[in-house]
Amino acid sequence: MSEQESNLDYQYGLSEIAVQIPAPDGVTRTVPGLTHKASPGLAITMLPFGVFQVTHINTGRKLCNNYQRAASALLAMSQWALIAHIRGASWADLGPTGAADLVTELSREAVPFDGCTSTSQGVTRKMTVGEWFQHQRIPIFDEFPWEEVDPFELAITNLEKIEVPAHE
Repeated sequence: MSEQESNLDYQYGLSEIAVQIPAPDGVTRTVPGLTHKASPGLAITMLPFGVFQVTHINTGRKLCNNYQRAASALLAMSQWALIAHIRGASWADLGPTGAADLVTELSREAVPFDGCTSTSQGVTRKMTVGEWFQHQRIPIFDEFPWEEVDPFELAITNLEKIEVPAHE
């Protein structure tokens, strides 16, 4: 592997990889992706230009809507990683049917991260994985630069909750 093909490592466990994304015209495009050691199988990509998405590396398919900021997409990626972690699964081991089965299997479980709640009849509780998944698929931009907590910090905090085996 040449130096240009190798992963570029950054701070906080992040690294850059190349991701193959199939386009509607049948052409596969290679785009840069940002991944984290605690979320194997997932990457942040920017296709189309100007918006960020969480991409399942094995299939090249996006898992949720586009984000205006990479930090918001990283937060979503950390949440996807924590959902797989509930069952000790890795997105790197899942194909399209395995990913769908995992979300279905966990749909009634409470999300394993903070910040996603549902209020009904005056009672606020954590969203279920199924509710969160539906929320992730709704095309609404809800990003604001004046947020109290930086999405990047939340994402890194989430990813640090996942134990990553040491490499020999």
